[in-house]
Amino acid sequence: MELIHFQTRQARKKVLLALAVVLGVSIGFFLARQNFSATAPFKAKVFGSAAYARFSLEKEGLTSSRRMLAAQVSVFQCRNYEQVEKRVTELKAAGINTIIVRAFQNPGDGFHRFARPQNRVGVYFETAHAPMVDPILARVVSIGHRHGMKVFAWMETRKTPLALPDPKSHVAIAYRIGSRSFEPIQKWSIFDEVVEKKLLGLYRDIARSGIDGILIQDDLIMYQNEDFNPWAVALFQGETERVLDPQTLYEKVFRDSNGRWLVSRYSETFWAWSRWKNEKLLNFANELIQAAKAVNPEIKIAMNFMYESVTDPENALAWLSQHLPEATRLPIDFFAIMAYHRQMKKELRLTDAATYEKISSMTQTLLSLIDDPNKILMKVQTADWDTSKGIPPFEIDEIFQRINSRGTVSLAFTPCSAKAPLNVIARHFH
Repeated sequence: MELIHFQTRQARKKVLLALAVVLGVSIGFFLARQNFSATAPFKAKVFGSAAYARFSLEKEGLTSSRRMLAAQVSVFQCRNYEQVEKRVTELKAAGINTIIVRAFQNPGDGFHRFARPQNRVGVYFETAHAPMVDPILARVVSIGHRHGMKVFAWMETRKTPLALPDPKSHVAIAYRIGSRSFEPIQKWSIFDEVVEKKLLGLYRDIARSGIDGILIQDDLIMYQNEDFNPWAVALFQGETERVLDPQTLYEKVFRDSNGRWLVSRYSETFWAWSRWKNEKLLNFANELIQAAKAVNPEIKIAMNFMYESVTDPENALAWLSQHLPEATRLPIDFFAIMAYHRQMKKELRLTDAATYEKISSMTQTLLSLIDDPNKILMKVQTADWDTSKGIPPFEIDEIFQRINSRGTVSLAFTPCSAKAPLNVIARHFH
């Protein structure tokens, strides 16, 4: 992975020249809104070496991860800490050795029931980088440890509600293919220096809470129509000497029967841009990992990956700027594959039999790609995303059987609620 450093005067001039080009295109009115300056200096980004980090882990004999058997908790429905402790003992009895707890709060998210919210959005640990809802995480960690359980914090990146005085000036910009226009979106731009500093500080603070690991949320991606933030465009053009014009990125655009604008062919520059975005996302992920490990060198890292990263790598790179083979170069302990069968069945228009086979083949593909089976964390859904109803136990049982038939890997189920059939899960987790 190439590591770029803007450290010379010549490189600065090159980037500033590229920025000047950006200021002349149709997103100029957004630049004025976001108060960007063509004369602002670029920060010299220094990324940790993923290859060196991985070599260090191997040298220390830490490549063989402990198998994770996890329950991912979106919302604790417990009224108090005593009930949390009771729930933890129930999970342990079902063979679960790790609890993954949501540590962020966005608009529309349910609050952990025993929490006493001080803010409507924010995080569940002590920090100055985001609003604090209630610092419950440290006590949940203590309860988990008392029962021999590992506790991971489930954390966002680009959607995290950061404490910023002017949030709109730090967001990413998307190109709307249908209207051929640009607009800010409700996700941070990773190319913004202020955002970078806040998120690094946040990951250092969460590591101080005593957690055993962090699950990085699936918002550390970029869709095919973002980021046209002027700093990002200037950086891409300065590094690649390619012009980033959306009119030439999407070569065959059409509207489907549902009125959605789709792309059937992309230009060479688009693919270069997608690979470049993937590189920057992985560089940024490595920065977050190193920030957490600077506080606690023993902390474990899990990272969410969309199912397309396994079933359709080329389109995962195009649609999400996500490429699993490249990610294996980072010091990630668990590759959390969102193997949500109901979602896949709907989106890919599969039969039940084809869905089960897809899960099975995904597991086989991962076993050939990732060096340690315990690093493969197959996440299974226990509720339907559209109806919120619990999925029948026989269906969950079949999914776990299909995964286990291919090999022994790490397992997780989500959401961990009263609807989750612990008796079925116990058969596969013990």
